[in-house]
Amino acid sequence: MAEHMMSSIWIMGMLVFAMSFNYGESAFSCDEAVKKLIPCQPFLAGAANGVTVQCCDGARALDQLGKSNPEEVKAMCQCLKNAAAAATGVNADRAKQIPGLCNINLPIPIDPNVNCDRL
Repeated sequence: MAEHMMSSIWIMGMLVFAMSFNYGESAFSCDEAVKKLIPCQPFLAGAANGVTVQCCDGARALDQLGKSNPEEVKAMCQCLKNAAAAATGVNADRAKQIPGLCNINLPIPIDPNVNCDRL
């Protein structure tokens, strides 16, 4: 029960945090990007040993969003970087594993120290 409550708090916190940022005139939506990664939360928190199909589907959707234009890549990078920094209980090493586990090549490194201006 406590694990479910923490998961719900994590999800709500990520969504509220993501919606607090304005990323200019880009069609990119930070809250939508974060929502796509919600199925990855058990893996990111260490509650699951592997990623789910739903997690990989969300990561693939982000991969497609990131291929649209350079400004959207920067906006997505900053969104995910800020959301990861604000999240508690997320294992950064596990986050870095998602592209490989889902067989995708994200245009953004999953790293809290990435310089989004250099993408």
